[in-house]
Amino acid sequence: MAMKIFFDGGGDPGKTPDRIILAGIAANDDNWKDIEDNWLGILQLGNPKADYMHMNEAIQLKREFDPAKGWNETNVAELLNGGLLSYLTTLDKEKYCQFACTVDMAAYRKLLDENYQLEAPAGICLNSCVDRIMEWYFHEYHAACELESHYYFDQSEPFEDIFKARWTRELQSAERTGVPSRWHHVTHAGPVIMRKTPGLQVADMLAWAFNREAASPNKSYSTFAITLKALMATKWIEWDEDLLKKYYRPLIYKPYGQY
Repeated sequence: MAMKIFFDGGGDPGKTPDRIILAGIAANDDNWKDIEDNWLGILQLGNPKADYMHMNEAIQLKREFDPAKGWNETNVAELLNGGLLSYLTTLDKEKYCQFACTVDMAAYRKLLDENYQLEAPAGICLNSCVDRIMEWYFHEYHAACELESHYYFDQSEPFEDIFKARWTRELQSAERTGVPSRWHHVTHAGPVIMRKTPGLQVADMLAWAFNREAASPNKSYSTFAITLKALMATKWIEWDEDLLKKYYRPLIYKPYGQY
């Protein structure tokens, strides 16, 4: 049996976004089979039907949710609230968990200007989520019988390369020191197609909701993240200025000859 984790990010680390967000969804193989069947069934239940869920498309009524296909704000809301969200609330909170990390980029850039030695924001998000997933996996989910964990990312997702780099470092460190690593349970990391992967669509919903809550508090669905956090097992962390200062330090420059 394997644990499957699906990641989706928000905010382009290569640009200058207000925040970087990463959301992860974790459950084992048996649960994912039911989740995928029910998720796809709900999308096909109403009129109009949808082949997949993608929050930007649904809220902006474009592509799969184009009004020419019969979509409007009312039936999108019915699909989200009465269908998909209602279903997610029925999932076993001990076997399914959501994770999210947000980096406040205004605070991040401020501390960079103050010579704080920060890792890349995408790295902060990825490591924060993965560490919490593994903590849940081994200590709350009680994964003694789980032999594998598989990590999946959206195509061209920058977080995938960061994950694989840390995976390599952790295994090399374990081999060098002889100290066992949780990362030995990771047996796969790679991309999947969002439109064909319900797990990634759920992660997209969570990442979108966190971004909406922070970026557009007065727009529709701005409380969607609050609902997700309240009704489903969810662990999240926000790297604001105070938290960044707690874990990172500025480079202290000493002129030559001063010790």
